[in-house]
Amino acid sequence: MSDHSHEKVHDNEKAPATQKDAGGDDSSVQALLDKAHLEGIKPVFLAKVRVLNEAIAASGMGRYQWELFLSAGFGWFADNIWLQAIAILMPAIANQHNFPNYLSNIRMATFALYVGLILGASFWGMTCDVIGRRTAWNATLFLSGVFGVAAGASPDFLTLCAMLACIGFGVGGNLPVDGALFLEFLPGKDQYLLTLLSIWWAIGQVVASLIAWVFLAKFSCDTSLVGTALADGSVYRCDNTNNNGWRYSYYTMGAMMLFLAILRVFIFPMDESPKFLVSIGRDQDAVDVIHRIAKRNKTTTTLSVQDLYDAASPYLDPADAAKGIVPVTRFSTWGLIKNSFHDVNGENIKGLFCTPRLAYSSGLIIFIYAAVGLAYPLFNAFLGAYLSSRESDTGATGIDATYSAYTYQAACGVGGSLLAAVMVQWSRTGRKFSLAFFTVMSGVFLFALTAATTSVQVNALVSIASFWQNAFYGVLYGYAPEVFPTPRRGTGDALAASANRVTGLFAPIIAVYSNAGKTPNGPVYASAGIFVFTGLIMLGLPIETAGVTAL
Repeated sequence: MSDHSHEKVHDNEKAPATQKDAGGDDSSVQALLDKAHLEGIKPVFLAKVRVLNEAIAASGMGRYQWELFLSAGFGWFADNIWLQAIAILMPAIANQHNFPNYLSNIRMATFALYVGLILGASFWGMTCDVIGRRTAWNATLFLSGVFGVAAGASPDFLTLCAMLACIGFGVGGNLPVDGALFLEFLPGKDQYLLTLLSIWWAIGQVVASLIAWVFLAKFSCDTSLVGTALADGSVYRCDNTNNNGWRYSYYTMGAMMLFLAILRVFIFPMDESPKFLVSIGRDQDAVDVIHRIAKRNKTTTTLSVQDLYDAASPYLDPADAAKGIVPVTRFSTWGLIKNSFHDVNGENIKGLFCTPRLAYSSGLIIFIYAAVGLAYPLFNAFLGAYLSSRESDTGATGIDATYSAYTYQAACGVGGSLLAAVMVQWSRTGRKFSLAFFTVMSGVFLFALTAATTSVQVNALVSIASFWQNAFYGVLYGYAPEVFPTPRRGTGDALAASANRVTGLFAPIIAVYSNAGKTPNGPVYASAGIFVFTGLIMLGLPIETAGVTAL
């Protein structure tokens, strides 16, 4: 359809038909018009979306959603496995001949990954409205897998950083795209599952630690021998003959991402979002998706294209309604591109701050994302080195001691995700209190960690802190998409995610160039303080979303 016709359709949507023409109820039609005006949504589109939401709810929570929970979880799994790979493998990479040592620029590999994450989140967030959700859904895992394998073959540090940035670009779209897409297919009463989706994030950390533990324990050089003369006259050094554990870890993780990408495409294929299909004029295809959901869930639905037309017809211009013009919301490719960029334009940003309450809520959420975006990597991005240092101080040395501790704390994160899914549904806690409580507890136990004097204390406190951190991340990534107004959700998510990733860029800079970063406990103090402060700020969030269905 031409851009001219696209504009005409939107002009038609501005003036509703009279109630006599529409055959609708005065109050219900006016209520939808008011809602559409309040949130900046075209009435025709909002009317159709409501019908789709009702049909999804009627189709129930069944096999279709649980398979989507599994495949959406792959994205969260991938996001954390690559973040943790940096933390776990950096000390071993620093031992590689001709690579920077750990106390210098090797930690800037984290910076490279975060640059890719920012670019990836922006690119996939915008283009999924142009090329469809399914393309972005399938491509992200594949790209991270390909470049993950390539990272293992890096001949030098510069190449490794380039590959890590490419991994970040591929995986950067997983959290915003996968989570939002999963939410679109959920019945309202089951939206708590978006919080439970974070369990895959915790599982990614467990798997990363196990992979690294296996390969680094068997294929790492002996750093105590570096520089000593060997019997053949050569000097012992860590190179590709004795220090390939980190490479094998990257090969394995990359191959795992490719396997998950294949599962997504062939075993758990995702239907295109019905809302996206409606936005490009493919109403029949949207209806077909709803029928497939019902069939997979062993229920039935009577939804038809006519139902969408009937819902939208009251919002046509009376003259067009009299001519029998079909109320479609079709966008040309250029129109989609303009809409995609429209999501991040000044008007949409203004829409997030158009009322005092909304401005306060949006600003506070973006601040919270930025704060935890700095606090989390300050500790976790360098956890492998931290554990190595503290375990040595407390008398437990060796790779097994370090990575067994890492695995224990990663496993505890799974429990945090489960607790978060329960508490967000409990009326006495809800989203806001749970979020604040979990975040404050993360900081409290990190403060306690700095006073630990034995190996048992270090392992226990790191594990408990991990439990609370995974809990608050699960709530946060479920709460924010529910709070932002529907037409501004993409902009709000983009701003929040960008703030989170941008502040994350400063973690390696602080670790490399600040005096606090030269001691094991310095970044931990900073991380703990930010968590406690941010948790208290969360109590001021003005909106509670427990029990409210997202559009």
